[in-house]
Parts: sequence; structure tokens; C-alpha cells
Amino acid sequence: MFKLGLSKKMLVTLGTVSACLSLLFLFSISSDFTITDEFVPSMQQYTETEMAIDPNQRSQRKPTCMQNTATLDSFQPSKEEWEKCLDPGAKPSAYLSIVIVTRMDDYAGGQYHRLQNFIDSAFLLAEHTKENIELLIVEWNPPEDKRRIVDVFRFRHSPYLTYRIITVPKKIHEFLPNRGNSPLHEFEGKNVGIRFARGEFIVCTNQDDIWSHNFHNAIKSHAFKKNVIYLQYQAQHNIHENYPPSIVDLPVFPDDDTLYNSCRLDQQNWGHYKLPDPIKVTTERGNNFILDIADQAGDFTLAHRDTWKVPRGYREEGGVAWMDIEFICSAAWTFDIPVVYSDKSFCCHQQHANVWEANKEQHNDNSNINMGEIERKEKKYMNEEGKWALQHVDIWELGLECLTFFGGLCW
Repeated sequence: MFKLGLSKKMLVTLGTVSACLSLLFLFSISSDFTITDEFVPSMQQYTETEMAIDPNQRSQRKPTCMQNTATLDSFQPSKEEWEKCLDPGAKPSAYLSIVIVTRMDDYAGGQYHRLQNFIDSAFLLAEHTKENIELLIVEWNPPEDKRRIVDVFRFRHSPYLTYRIITVPKKIHEFLPNRGNSPLHEFEGKNVGIRFARGEFIVCTNQDDIWSHNFHNAIKSHAFKKNVIYLQYQAQHNIHENYPPSIVDLPVFPDDDTLYNSCRLDQQNWGHYKLPDPIKVTTERGNNFILDIADQAGDFTLAHRDTWKVPRGYREEGGVAWMDIEFICSAAWTFDIPVVYSDKSFCCHQQHANVWEANKEQHNDNSNINMGEIERKEKKYMNEEGKWALQHVDIWELGLECLTFFGGLCW
């Protein structure tokens, strides 16, 4: 009989190696990860996050992570990377861009959980509609003694959702006109979002809103059209008890079902949402009166990316209030853009104290504006060409920041 002459110790070693190779083979065929020189899931291998990536090419990229989001401001991209992050593209790469302007100053108290609900609502919108959506947060004049937005909130991953944060630093804030020493310019910030958004349609809203089933269905149904301004009914925000359906008082950190169903509002025929016909906006009370139609336009105004640029966005005067209404005046009367007003709300407002009303020194001055003159095309109010959305500012030199990411955890 032929004998191999292997020692007992060698046999044990060979058995151990064989078992390890078997386990490695089973892992490789059952896992989404591929062990290569390019990606080893260890903290030492993590790199700074990429500044911009085409969402359609996600499957081709290797996972990259920012090791410490608290040190975001220490990352200095090349100008080419920075321009790539800001580039809206000649053609839209998403169906919808959601634009808000905010800063971490605990606005009206309880800002943290309301803004987290807003972010989660965008995630649910993407997951339920399965449309490519961009959530574009313009972080305006971030407080020096507070954490940055990317270092505060949970951003969940969806294959249909891209996050982008454009940060307007203190240098740019101080360069612009400012009424009443306001720390944040809502309309200037929304214009920045409009300028750089990658969506076919852009909705300008606020951090206190969450999306209704009506909006889910309208997105799923591709109900919106080019060359139209879309507005909605939303109850006034000075109601702080016995809330109407479009005002919600959510618990802190609700689960997804609670959040999604808190703004149900109407029964849906999914995939077949019908919008009303355009209306003629007027200065006549009771007849599509402008102050009724545009009452809460700051919480929801939606239009095609090209349509937003016809009136050159919101007029920039360095204050708060009024410009959301004036934008509708200019769009409807100066440029004859049709307005569709839905009495079925597209979003619900999370109730909070009305802080802005008390700061009257920060309000834009509309005392000399006669809306009838705009309606009759006798006067028009709009930004100068090339002097809105920071087009007249050296945003690279003054430190505008841009970050694109996809949410979730690196693993």
C-alpha cells in the first residue's frame, strides 16, 4: 500500500486552509461586495467623499466615504471637482429637484426634528414613486458655533434619491444686501437652488413641510407640464390648535408609517392623478385673488427648470416675505405664464411658532408696489439679467461649497 507520509500536524493545517478557502468562496458568491485592491472595507481605506457623481453611474463606482463629517470644511476640492458638483447639466438628470434654504439655528424651536421629518419625507417620496429625485439643501450662512447639516441629520440611501448640499458662507452673505440684519436669505438661497438644480421640475419649499399622498401620486403620474406655474392650497400657519388637515403636529422622530400617513389628505387613483386647468389670477377679491392663490407660495411653488428662469427667479432685496407672492405676479402678468392652483394640498406644514412675523425690520418693503399696475403690464419687478442667483459674485473665490452624496452607511 502506498503511503503519503504526512504528519498529523500537516493534515490539520491542510484541513484548516481548505475550510478557509471554502468559506471565502461561499462569501464571494453570496455577497454584493467584491474583494479587490480598490475596495477593502476598513476605516484605513476610506477616502473623502466624491464631490459629484452622475446618479446614473452609481453602480460603476467604488464605495467611498467621508471618515468624519465634522471636518467637511477642511476638504478642499479642485476647481474642476467643485464645478462638476455645481453643474446642473445641459439636460436634467432627475425628474424632480426639491429646493430648501436653511441653517442650523434652531429656527422657531424644535427645528431638528422638523427638518429630519422633511428629509425623511423626501426619502419616502423617492422610494414610493421610484422617480429620480434630488434633494438640494442650500445651507445659508452656517453658524460658526454649530454643527453643519451633513454632520447632524440622517440621510438614508435610496437608488432613486441624490442629496446635494450647497453652502453659502458668511463671506457671500455679508457681500449681499441685507434688511434688518437677517441671518438667512430665503429667496436668494432658493434662486441658488434654481440655478444649479438638476431636476426637470423644481419645487421650492420650506424645511417644515412634508409631502402629501397627492404629491406622491402627481409625481408618479408625471402630471406636471412645462411652461406652467403650480401652486397649492395650504391652511394659514397661524393656526396652533384644532389643526386643519394640511397642518400637522408630528411627534419627535416618527416612524415611516406615521410620517407618510400624517399627510394622507385624499383618496388616490394611483398613477392617474389629474390636475385642474389653469386659472386667471386677478387683483379682484373672490375671483382667483392673488393674495389667496399665492398665500402660501413659499411652501410650494413648482415649475419646469426653464420656466423658473423666465421671470429670473425671486426678486432679491435682502429681506424676508413678499417675494414669493411677487414672483407669481410677475410670472402670471408680466410673462403670461399659466398658473395651476390645486385646492388639494401637495404638502402639509409642521406647525411651529410664527417667528418671522415679529421681525418686521427684516421684511421686504412692498409698500409702494401696486399689484394692479403689474396686472395691467404698466410696471414690472424682476432681477437684472445676470444679477441673480449669485451670478454676479465670484463664488469660487468667496468659498461657496458643494457636496453630492447618496446617503446610507459605508460598510
